[in-house]
Amino acid sequence: MKRKFRMVCLGLLPLLCLPLLAVDPRFWTTSSFTDFSKGTLGGLSLRQDGTLALARQFDSVLDSDQALIWSAVYDGSRHLYVATGHDGKVFRIDESAKSSLFFDSAELDVLALALDAEHNLYAATSPNGKVYKVSPQGEASVFFDPDDRFIWDLAFGPDGVLYVATGSRGKVYKVSPEGEAGELYDTGQTNVISLAVDPENHLLAGSDPKGYVYRIAPDGKAFVLFDTGMNEVHDIQVNAEGEVYLIAVNGGPGRPAPSVGEPAKSVTAAQAVTVALSLANVSKAETAPAPVPVPAVASPTAPGRGRLKSRLHRIGKDRSVETLWSSNTETAYGLTLDKGGNILFSSGDKGKIYSLSPKRELTLLIETTEEQTTRLIPAGDGLVACTSNLARIFRLRDRLNSRGSFESEVQDSTVVSRWGNVNWQAKVPKGGSLKLYTRSGNTRRPDRTWSDWSRPYTRAEGEKVESPPARYIQYKAVLETANQASPELSRVVIPYLQQNLAPEVRSIRILPQGVAFLKTEALSSNPRPVSPADREAADISGAAKAIPEPISASGRPRRTFQRGSRSFTWKASDPNGDKLAFTLHFRGEGESNWKPLVRDHSRRDFTLQSGALPDGSYRLKIMASDSPSNPASNARSGELVSAPFIVDNTPPAIEILSRSVRDGVAVVRFRVEDRFSGLRRADVSTDGGEWQAVYSTDGIIDSRTEEFRVTSEALEKGEHVVALRVYDAAGNLGLGKAAIQVP
Repeated sequence: MKRKFRMVCLGLLPLLCLPLLAVDPRFWTTSSFTDFSKGTLGGLSLRQDGTLALARQFDSVLDSDQALIWSAVYDGSRHLYVATGHDGKVFRIDESAKSSLFFDSAELDVLALALDAEHNLYAATSPNGKVYKVSPQGEASVFFDPDDRFIWDLAFGPDGVLYVATGSRGKVYKVSPEGEAGELYDTGQTNVISLAVDPENHLLAGSDPKGYVYRIAPDGKAFVLFDTGMNEVHDIQVNAEGEVYLIAVNGGPGRPAPSVGEPAKSVTAAQAVTVALSLANVSKAETAPAPVPVPAVASPTAPGRGRLKSRLHRIGKDRSVETLWSSNTETAYGLTLDKGGNILFSSGDKGKIYSLSPKRELTLLIETTEEQTTRLIPAGDGLVACTSNLARIFRLRDRLNSRGSFESEVQDSTVVSRWGNVNWQAKVPKGGSLKLYTRSGNTRRPDRTWSDWSRPYTRAEGEKVESPPARYIQYKAVLETANQASPELSRVVIPYLQQNLAPEVRSIRILPQGVAFLKTEALSSNPRPVSPADREAADISGAAKAIPEPISASGRPRRTFQRGSRSFTWKASDPNGDKLAFTLHFRGEGESNWKPLVRDHSRRDFTLQSGALPDGSYRLKIMASDSPSNPASNARSGELVSAPFIVDNTPPAIEILSRSVRDGVAVVRFRVEDRFSGLRRADVSTDGGEWQAVYSTDGIIDSRTEEFRVTSEALEKGEHVVALRVYDAAGNLGLGKAAIQVP
């Protein structure tokens, strides 16, 4: 028996060595797309349902010293051509990933590339835009030289005609294979940013600064297919069925700002991690709802250009518009369609690449190590991704990584906490493994003061977290496979028990005398009507202003006027979020001991009824305890003492100093004194007539003692009565009278 008791005590030692702990554990859970997207993915993909799995291999093909990549094209057989800035160079990369300089223009930037049927490369440069024709052997010549400053995009029609999108005059040109050029359409906007050709040989053009999608016939007849409500249509893709997919952005595009005189020197990355997915069909008249931590719908024509950063739209063959994805934190850049009907697009937040399936299921395919992934180019059986700052080329392969990791966001438990058993939900196939690690510290960002990563946790049903008690904690998950069968992690839970901190009473408000909070049982019945005298007293004491009118049913305590009552409200909080109970004490001025007034009070208001205390000056002490949420041995408390307040239920005393009559006019002198409150108002009446305001002899009624000189009108012979009524600051009413005999 003694041995058993000793074991129990040893088990309690870690708990007893820590500061007092709250009784209710809390649970940090990561289980959704939004939850996991707040962390950092390394070699992992994230599905819309909140499942982590090993991502496809993402291998570097080209590292360059260029600032960024504007465009890229694949010739369908063996070569990838890449246009860069700000040296105006085009590189050619062969199937063995060997790169070479293919074309060096005289301009600063090569913004667009296109290939004709004979594999001649067409390169559009800026500023002072030109289109160069470069043979497969690298022989270059000027093919088209418009007056426009920028050339943003190139696209070939099925008849071999080259369409040229320009800025800063917003025109589209049509150039024959022989180099004969003419203006196809003038949009009247500043820039035409993106081009695509649909199966009916109509040109689709996206504009800036109004994000219109134009559908332009070969004869130049144009129709606005869709107003995106954004600043710029950044990229357009068309599938074989004629469905149009496009990216619309507000600011921060992957291209230089079109209206600027020179191309930008760098591209700014979006500073965000949360993605909102739009899955519903949306009409042009709909309005985007408030962001929620799940995929949310956004309207294609939400009012106010600039509210969102980017949207991905689909325009059906019937001209219906569907918003597939939207974000107010990420800017989308590259867009492409694969053979399986998936929509792939990239962003400027950690260079992410997303895939949207035909069933509208979103997957974060890869989170790269680059700032922005600006272009996605199908190349053979794979996908090529172009990044910026600095310009690099990667190939996204079909084969999975053999290892990947996820590093969670840092969880703030708000106070020093002790950790429980970490557990998770996962599918681990044969040949795969999944391990979790934790670390903790007391700085918001992990630094060298944090603990090292723990040993690996391998039991999904739960293992004790070995990281030391602290305010912050972070976990890392490592997924591995030996046979291309990926483990899948869908949920991680870390329980923690906070150190129990004392509650705090932050402020105490003393309401004007006469304000009373109705008891709960009185709320269902009508309070007694307020008499004219009480209403007058409430106005003078200031209670009327403290009573909301009309009284709302908002759940807040209901107020009314009760002569002589004193009411208090206070603000209190608990760092652990514990439920609080309040104990109230009072003490008169000059007294040394606090006397209990009420215990285990749950509300944050209290009314001291009239007559509960003798007249005088008092202070109130409010103590807040978290005992309702903690064992008595662990409960903690905090307290605050109020400013002095007056209890005054005694009316002013009125004394007649003198009275006299001359020629039928009576003069009466009164002296009025109040023991605790200043005087505020006085009225006089003769023979029960209407009350009229009267001022004190010093011209202002503001002190506890005042004198009044009352002069009547001419009175008839006989006895008359001059009455004086005086209110003090508490609303107490004093009455006095003087009998006058007119001879």
